[in-house]
Amino acid sequence: MSAPILILAAGQRCGSTLIQRLLSSHPEVLIWGEHAGQLRQILAVSQRLHEWAAEHGQLGRLGYERAGHQSFMANLTPEPVHIDEAARAFVQTLFAKPAESAGRPIWGFKEVRYGLAEALAIQGLFPGCRVVHIVRDPRDVLRSLDVWERAGGWPRSDTEVVVGDWTRVAGSFWSASPDLPPWVLRVRYEDLISDPMRWCARIAQHCGLQTDLFDTTVFDKRIHAAGLRGRTRRDIRDWADLPASMRALLDSDEVRLVGRACGYDLGA
Repeated sequence: MSAPILILAAGQRCGSTLIQRLLSSHPEVLIWGEHAGQLRQILAVSQRLHEWAAEHGQLGRLGYERAGHQSFMANLTPEPVHIDEAARAFVQTLFAKPAESAGRPIWGFKEVRYGLAEALAIQGLFPGCRVVHIVRDPRDVLRSLDVWERAGGWPRSDTEVVVGDWTRVAGSFWSASPDLPPWVLRVRYEDLISDPMRWCARIAQHCGLQTDLFDTTVFDKRIHAAGLRGRTRRDIRDWADLPASMRALLDSDEVRLVGRACGYDLGA
């Protein structure tokens, strides 16, 4: 099976769904949606098993090779390669096989909670994977989340989590720019929207796809939520009109530093 295409955004409202829709418009591609970052647990289990297999399991395997069941088998583990195979099989069973069954052999997912560390761990399982990372000016992220807060059902605490994710995820991809691996393509939402055809070509080339098989009308049809409500116009307030308590969420040296690395001047 092919390696995945990952769309990793710096938190919600950065444009990951737009790229998801663009890639999934290709007749051979299906990019699954978010899964609340739950693959972190699979990756953590895999890493811990690797550590255990190296520290304890190897001695168990050596003993078993020499004396079989008359050895100290308490910590006997399979070879580390099988740990990777198990983690890889979980991801393939969850994402790749259903996509293939739907006639979409090229698969992947989008997530707004994973940074470069998670991308490196997944690339370790799937060396051919491609990552498209998208970031957006955090002031516009908050302007969009303000609509959710005013509509109800989205508390300020969730907005605070998004700001934390934005800082962590964007920082991991943009502050590490000198050492960024070639299988990662960074995209700024503003650049994507201002020149969509250029970025369609770049994304297609990065993912090994044909640009002319994309449906670029996704840029003309903005969908910001499920159902009919997701196609209606929203009352998005200007940055200066947001509550001071919301604007203050970006008032930190760390946020400004990451913003500068991404090309956003967030002021003093």
